[in-house]
Amino acid sequence: MELSERVTLVGIPVDHDPFAMCPLFEMERVTSNTGITNIFSYKDDEGPLFALQSVLSDKRGQVFGVEFRYTRLLEWDLMRRCLGEVKIRNIDPILANQRSIKDPQELKIMERAAQIADVAAEAGIKAVQPGISETHIVSVVERTIKKNGGDGYLLVASGTRSMVPHAKATDKIIKEGEIIWIDIVVSYENYVADITRSCFAGTPDPELLKIYKIVLEAQERGRTKAKPGMTGAEIDALCRDYITEAGYGEYFSHRTGHGIGLEVHEEPYIVKNNQSKLEPNMTFTIEPGIYLAGKGGVRIEDDVVLTHDGVRSLTNFKRNFI
Repeated sequence: MELSERVTLVGIPVDHDPFAMCPLFEMERVTSNTGITNIFSYKDDEGPLFALQSVLSDKRGQVFGVEFRYTRLLEWDLMRRCLGEVKIRNIDPILANQRSIKDPQELKIMERAAQIADVAAEAGIKAVQPGISETHIVSVVERTIKKNGGDGYLLVASGTRSMVPHAKATDKIIKEGEIIWIDIVVSYENYVADITRSCFAGTPDPELLKIYKIVLEAQERGRTKAKPGMTGAEIDALCRDYITEAGYGEYFSHRTGHGIGLEVHEEPYIVKNNQSKLEPNMTFTIEPGIYLAGKGGVRIEDDVVLTHDGVRSLTNFKRNFI
C-alpha cells in the first residue's frame, strides 16, 4: 500500500499472530493484501493515536524491529507518544536478504511481468518515427500494458534530452536521426519488470552510433556472464570495465543494476561497492549506459535471474536497433 497521511502499520510479534492498524475504510484492503484479520481501526475524526495505544498497551519496554526505509517520523512520533521511550532496530537488511531470493511462484509472476514488458517495449519501439511526440509513445505503451493485464509507467527521452538518465517524457517532437530511449516499468500481481531499449529515428550521428554499439556489447557481457558467487561489484565490472576500456567510463554515471521484485529498486544492487556474493534465484537488472552532454545517451536494460550455474534473462525483446 502507498504511503498516506493516514497511518497504516503492520506488526509481527515474536510470540503472537500478526496484527495491523489502519483507517476503518481500509480494513478490507489490508486484510486482502496481507491476510491479517486482527485489525485495530480508527475513523478520520478520531485519528490513529487511540488505536495505536490499544495495539501497544502491553508492549512498553520491548524492542521493535522497524523498516527504516518506510517508517516516517510520523509513525515514530506516534509510537513515542504511546510508549515514551521507544527502542527500535533497523530490520531492513534482514528483510532485504529474504526478499532478494525469489521462490518458484514469485519467479513465475515475474516472468509474466517481463513478458508484458517485452510486448510493451515492442509497441514503443514500433511507434518511434520522426514527427511524433515523446508523450505519444507513452500513450501507446501504457495502452499496451493495460491491454496485456499489467499496470505501469515509463520514461521517454529523445535527442539531447536522452543524456539525462531519468528524463520524463515531454511534448517534444522527435526529429530525423535522433536517438530515443524508452524505459518501461510493468507491475503484474504486485511484482515488477523493468526494461529499457534505445533506438534511432533515422540515420544516427556517428558518435551516438559508436556508443550504442559499446553499450550493447557491455550489456551483453553483464547479461550473459553473471553467475552465482560473484559479487555485485564483479557483475558491475563486467559492464563498466568494457565501457571504460572503450574510452567512455566517465560517461557511465550510474550503477549497472538494481534488484527487482516487489519493488522496482531493491536488493541486491549491482554497484561497485557491493561486496556481497549473489545467490541463485536473485533477480536484478543489467542496464549500462553512456550519456554525452549536448548529444544524447544510450541505455539498454534487461531483468535477469541467477540460476545455479549461470544467469537467465527474464526480458528478451530484441536489443539491436541500429
